[in-house]
Amino acid sequence: MDDSPPISPFDQQPEWDTPDPREEFARLARAQSLRRLKRLLIFGCALFTLTIWLLVRLENSGKFSLFAPGPSHVVRQHLEALNRGAFREAYLLFSQHYRDAVSFELYHELVVTHSAMFRTRVVSVSHQESAGNRIVFDTRLLASDGERYVARFTLVQVGNRWWIDDLRWGTDTDRRNVISI
Repeated sequence: MDDSPPISPFDQQPEWDTPDPREEFARLARAQSLRRLKRLLIFGCALFTLTIWLLVRLENSGKFSLFAPGPSHVVRQHLEALNRGAFREAYLLFSQHYRDAVSFELYHELVVTHSAMFRTRVVSVSHQESAGNRIVFDTRLLASDGERYVARFTLVQVGNRWWIDDLRWGTDTDRRNVISI
């Protein structure tokens, strides 16, 4: 009798299991691309986090930008803070001169009693006059109650920062350029 092991078709390595060099190359290229993409993603997240951290930490981060916010940006910040109900934040945009004349409690009481008037959308900001470190803006606003107002902001520049030094509110009587929807 023959002592050789029986031949089975399962003992032989099938022809289709042999790795194709092109497929192996493609697999390695995909793996390398994924590693590069992963590094790029980690680097991008780290850079984004660092940038946000720097912008939050710097008091006047806009001065490094080509589109640095000017005094009109302070007006918009003030109105946005009022819309969010961040009265302390809005109050801190006033100059020291204004804060000495009007306490936060008085300012808060005024804003709360006229809350519909202070929840607004800015329709337009127009520059009125400026002299050195002082500028006046007339801001047309649409309040949440549908009324239109004009707020006159007087801003002063102290150092490299603009502060609201005076604020006057009134109803908008000039409706020539108003479009009703």
